[in-house]
Amino acid sequence: MYTLSIIIPTYNESDNIVKLIDRIKENLNPNVFTEIIVVDDNSPDGTGEIVKSYIKNDSGYQEQKTSSEARNNYSLKVLIRKGKNGLIPAILEGVRFSKGDYVLIMDADFSHPPEIIPNMVEEILADSNSIVIASRYIETGAIIGWPFRRRIISKCAAIIAKIGLRVNNVTDPMSGFFIVPRTLLEHLQIDTKGYKLLLEILVKTKNLPIHEIPYTFTDRKSGKSKMGFNVMFDYIGSVWQLYNYGRGRKRQKK
Repeated sequence: MYTLSIIIPTYNESDNIVKLIDRIKENLNPNVFTEIIVVDDNSPDGTGEIVKSYIKNDSGYQEQKTSSEARNNYSLKVLIRKGKNGLIPAILEGVRFSKGDYVLIMDADFSHPPEIIPNMVEEILADSNSIVIASRYIETGAIIGWPFRRRIISKCAAIIAKIGLRVNNVTDPMSGFFIVPRTLLEHLQIDTKGYKLLLEILVKTKNLPIHEIPYTFTDRKSGKSKMGFNVMFDYIGSVWQLYNYGRGRKRQKK
């Protein structure tokens, strides 16, 4: 049986996390054992403790059991970090803590619908050495709830990535909802800051096949958005760092 690790970084997501876990459980592939890993940055609203309590009361979860021993086809774990140290470090810590053959990254605010997960898993099982991205910009994909300004910022960020970093084979290089083989992350050095892990993966793995699944991004209905000027500055810094990475690779080939 294949195994999947779903990594969910959280910070102050107490209003969403239980409902999200329930929705993920409703959309699991019965032929894929799934470990759901919540990586919480010591949320003041107690998100991590809520997940701990959920685990204790979840009749389908058996701690330290293998997939063949578990009563259901999933396990649930929470990793509480000491402080708020950034999204990418949280994701990478979750990856190190995980064991799945494939790793799926998603947000906790319901902007990434769990109903899309089965399609993403099916796609990567059909092409195991690929990257599967949930895209807002491919045909039939959509965004709901964003103001015009936010849409423009997102589009401009995608254009910068495509032109400046030559990521031309993806409609949504800024997506935070994707699945990759575990081996890819184990052999890739991730060293940018900010929020866009996928962008760095795309820049550093140019030869892997990419499959995009359309989905409707819905802006959060509860909790507070993490978008701010610091996020935009981090993105610009990451793009510059990845641009220099690409130039360095070209010089090495000459």
